[in-house]
Amino acid sequence: MMAIKYFDNNLNLGKDLEIDIWREGNLVEVYGTSRYGLAYSAAIRGLNARVTSNTDEIDFVDRFIPPLKDLNMQVLKLHFNERRHRCRKLGVNDRQLAITENIIYDALLSGHIPLVVTNALFCEKENLPHWVVITGIDNRFVYINNPLDTNSRKRKLALSALQKVIGYVGEQSMVEVWKQNGVIESR
Repeated sequence: MMAIKYFDNNLNLGKDLEIDIWREGNLVEVYGTSRYGLAYSAAIRGLNARVTSNTDEIDFVDRFIPPLKDLNMQVLKLHFNERRHRCRKLGVNDRQLAITENIIYDALLSGHIPLVVTNALFCEKENLPHWVVITGIDNRFVYINNPLDTNSRKRKLALSALQKVIGYVGEQSMVEVWKQNGVIESR
């Protein structure tokens, strides 16, 4: 919602939009949001998106507690692949790379909004994958908007700590969102 709102000041933020994006982005069989689901939510709202991940597999699939088996694992894989397919049909590109400060810097320099998965432990007391928005980077700090923060201040993270924060248990994912020429069409 933060990234979409950045490009569309007229967007009405509320529970209906939050539930729509959650439904489009969640992994169905687990508590979490898919990188392709977030990219899909942006793309169907008229934004461009690109997915970057250091894995071609479903994020964190081997770290779910309790572990998924049989039918649940099949449903998760079907859903993940279905969202990836829908993204590709909508022109969402993806690439398999480690996410570095240079990749984030290039995204920001291009006018893209990077959504990056982290471990919620860095900002909360839960050991869960958690998406944040990176709003800036300089030679000392990375600036983050965290949807869980109750105050409106941006979190400032030392650049030297960035690699400790990016990703969840070694698996990294980033969704870049941007607006090409023109306006966003309402859904």
